[in-house]
Amino acid sequence: MIRNKFLYVTLLAISATLFGSSMGAGVKLLSDDLHPIIICFYRCLMGLILIIPFVALNNFKALKSNNTKLQLIRASINIISMICWFSAIGIMHFEKATALGFTTPLFTTILAVIVLGEVIRFHRTAALILGFIGIIIIIRPGYVPFEYGTLLMLAASLSFSFVLIFVKKLSATDSSLTIIFYHLLYMTPVFFILSLFYWESVSFNQLIIFVFMGASGLLSHWCLAQAFKLSDTTFVMPLQFTKLIWASLIGLFIFAEQPDIWTWVGGVIIFISVVYITYREAFKKKGTQKPIQVDRAIIN
Repeated sequence: MIRNKFLYVTLLAISATLFGSSMGAGVKLLSDDLHPIIICFYRCLMGLILIIPFVALNNFKALKSNNTKLQLIRASINIISMICWFSAIGIMHFEKATALGFTTPLFTTILAVIVLGEVIRFHRTAALILGFIGIIIIIRPGYVPFEYGTLLMLAASLSFSFVLIFVKKLSATDSSLTIIFYHLLYMTPVFFILSLFYWESVSFNQLIIFVFMGASGLLSHWCLAQAFKLSDTTFVMPLQFTKLIWASLIGLFIFAEQPDIWTWVGGVIIFISVVYITYREAFKKKGTQKPIQVDRAIIN
């Protein structure tokens, strides 16, 4: 029974990263023809349409938020994050963008100290330094030409770190369904207004990709939520590294991008630092509240 549960949780966690990577691949496929803001609009619109049945099944309890002001602030910051993220994916190697996306927990740890007043000690500080060394290895300043996409991806990770801080505050009073619903409810009309400045007609094939992205995002959310429900964060979190494996395969076979050894080295170092921070947090809070690691696919 325990062995079957172990296998089930492993499959759920790996499936979550596959669906999340698939959603990112959809963004990259559309980026050649559509402006990132238009992609953001349709992504949010499809997500909103797909989540409404779940809201209805929950007797519309998700419509009630205990902090609509914080929901609005969080959605506003996530608009910036999503624009930067989608723009970066469109102009970067998919594998490299994914590796840099691992930096979000590093920025979140720093912001938790500044915003939430959490205490950071030697071990977490050392892990943060290790993580930023991984970033330098991926970017390799002075050895490879600077990419504008790198700056966008780091900006996306940094701004998304603020989003996670607000999610942590909101999770104390609102359900996960409420948090996701309100962020889509706020972001969809904003992206619609912004997209009017770049409006292009969407083909049937592109519409299919948008539906695929929306479904992939929700499936990633469900798989990861189930994995966290059935197992500890310390078991699920290391499996998130499979996202880089999927990104490499997608980059190679769909976008004809050759894997880069330095991206892998830097990505591994960043991920080790993130996993270490997660383990330290888990053991520090053992017996109390479990640490929450939020995957980008859940929020976006």
